[in-house]
Amino acid sequence: MSLNKHERLNNGIDAILVQRESMLSASILFGVKAGSAMENETNAGISHLIEHSVFRGTKRRDSIQIKNPIEEVGGELNAFTSKNFTVYFSKIPTMKISEAIDILSELVFEPNFKPEDIEREKSIILEEIASYEDDPGSIVMENLYQNIYDEDFARPVLGYKETITNINYDMIMEYYGKFYNPLNVDVVIVGKFDEDKVLSQLKSINSKKDHFTFKRKIKSPKIKNENVKIERTKKDLSSSYMVQGFEAPPKLSKDYYATLVLNTFLGSGMSSLLFSKLREENALVYEVASHYEAYPLSGLLLFFTLSSNEKLPVLKDKFQEIIEMIQNYDEVTKWFNYGKNRLIGQLTLSMENNLSLALTTFDLYVNYDKIITMEEFIDRIENVNIEDVIRIAKDISQSNRYISLLYPDK
Repeated sequence: MSLNKHERLNNGIDAILVQRESMLSASILFGVKAGSAMENETNAGISHLIEHSVFRGTKRRDSIQIKNPIEEVGGELNAFTSKNFTVYFSKIPTMKISEAIDILSELVFEPNFKPEDIEREKSIILEEIASYEDDPGSIVMENLYQNIYDEDFARPVLGYKETITNINYDMIMEYYGKFYNPLNVDVVIVGKFDEDKVLSQLKSINSKKDHFTFKRKIKSPKIKNENVKIERTKKDLSSSYMVQGFEAPPKLSKDYYATLVLNTFLGSGMSSLLFSKLREENALVYEVASHYEAYPLSGLLLFFTLSSNEKLPVLKDKFQEIIEMIQNYDEVTKWFNYGKNRLIGQLTLSMENNLSLALTTFDLYVNYDKIITMEEFIDRIENVNIEDVIRIAKDISQSNRYISLLYPDK
């Protein structure tokens, strides 16, 4: 992979272009620094509502004219909202790059926001919230976040039924005007494209930067500094869901890369440590996984298990044994090698996918405020040593423990 261009355009957009001549396609993303962590108790869910609403129509296209040009050639057009971002993206054959850029730029900078369309999307999101509230995995995670994160990060990305119901056109226009400005947008294009034409298109996007004088920084959650245990029940549940969390190094820490390796050997794949010990050897769980949630200034290592009530006491003891085991050099060597090799392999394979590469490039840039290529990223993983992983495992084991449990309501 070669990084062809990183340019701050006169209209304020940061453009990152990664040329890949061997490809016949390209992926484009417009990343807006507007997510649920920028909201408040009154407008919770507004970032996600805006993401939905813009697809209803722009100044020049209706919903069919937005989707059809991309999808009729086998391409993909979609978006997602997180705590810090709303990302609009397209994966298309090379011949459609120009039209895809036009469509994405219109979605971000020229939406219609008709009141009747907003009401339709509010109805859809209310159904989405209801579905989310029925999902045990989502419930057990949200219970954890609501009890350990600060207010901005404790709120669900979807918002609440009450806030979605009460959001109106004026609230959307105020929030949109505050965040949807070229200075607050990064564009990443990966694949085969004409660099001059792409830059010319991006430069032609109308600027509002006279009304927007700074580039917003992404936020990090504050994590409660005490042990937390949340226990809830749910009807029509046959298994118990458990999430255990530990404070972990932030993304800007030198220990970030070693924690990625630790997370990978603990819970990634059927050959991982947790799967091998908890499911294969002891039959204590049906599902088990780990997840490393890293922000610039804070991080959380999470372990998810799905088991039966009867097995929970033994499961907790066995989990503690594993936490102690990964602090032993002789015991952890095999798993360290698995985690490092698997992670490098996953990153290498992801480079074959333009969209995966675009998303990783965007994530690294907004966190580090500089370009880090995938080759550089993999090189940092290569330099992780087992001593760092053991040290981090010890630190994590001595940090506060956050537990969220969801039992069957008998």
